[in-house]
Amino acid sequence: MENGHQFPESRFRLKGLVAAVFTPFTANGDLNLPIIDSYVDQLVSDGVRNVFVCGTTGEGMSLTTEERMKVTEKWIESGKDKLDAVVVHVGSSNLRESQKLAQHAQDVGAAAIASIPPVFYKAATIDHLVSFFKEISEAAPKIPFYYYHNPGITGVKYQLEEFLSALGRNPVPSFCGVKFCSNDLYDYGRSMVLCNNHIQIMYAVDEQALPSLTLGGDAFIGSTYNYAGRVSNRMIKFYNAGDMEGAKTEQFRNQAVVNVLMKYGGNVGTNKAMMRLARLDLGPPRAPVHTPSQEELKNMKQDLESIGFFKWNNE
Repeated sequence: MENGHQFPESRFRLKGLVAAVFTPFTANGDLNLPIIDSYVDQLVSDGVRNVFVCGTTGEGMSLTTEERMKVTEKWIESGKDKLDAVVVHVGSSNLRESQKLAQHAQDVGAAAIASIPPVFYKAATIDHLVSFFKEISEAAPKIPFYYYHNPGITGVKYQLEEFLSALGRNPVPSFCGVKFCSNDLYDYGRSMVLCNNHIQIMYAVDEQALPSLTLGGDAFIGSTYNYAGRVSNRMIKFYNAGDMEGAKTEQFRNQAVVNVLMKYGGNVGTNKAMMRLARLDLGPPRAPVHTPSQEELKNMKQDLESIGFFKWNNE
């Protein structure tokens, strides 16, 4: 280990795809919890058996604490004997709220929790950030804790390598890994070496999942796995079988989907519209996120048809 720190080996490890799931709403913006039953069945049919609840895609920061708890409870209830793991994002800018959500997640049976850094009053140093996470994790000491590394959204620009080094100075006993949402494959690779496979660094940029596989990635969190999980599952299967051409074909298909997604804004509203076209109607996003118009929805569908999405996505 380059910094002389040996991470305790975590026994908790996810495998394959993890859907960063949407939070379903009714047309007027209320929670639509009953549809999660069908949502779970759809994910399982696509070969996706792990979920990440109330994160960025799940609009967790647009929900009240009580709503986040209800969503967590419903995913655990609906996923019983069907899903392998429900990971609950408990991050907020309020330590007490995060601790309350963490304890609740543990109490109702979540497999693990995760948290982004606080984004308004930011930690002054990387060591302060580690201490903040340690306080959250102590509210749910019986379940694993993931650091949700998403510098593009949070504005917290520390390299993951820096964070892991700081963690060596102030260990978090339940720490098991990272959700790495950054296209910085250099930092990802350096961090993989630093942790020496003792913790899990799950890659969370769908359109770059194949490069992360070559660096040792074995779990992948993303929003496109909600409706295009079969494509990425085939990519992983081809890669593991040594068929790089097959793996590249499926990665390029995922990139074509992401290209359409980005054309229409690349936000949660666009992503929910993609989900509606491909699998289930989970309602609109909450304001201030834009809801695509009927015209945008029509054009989006045409763009997806032009790349053959509706054919190969269901193979």
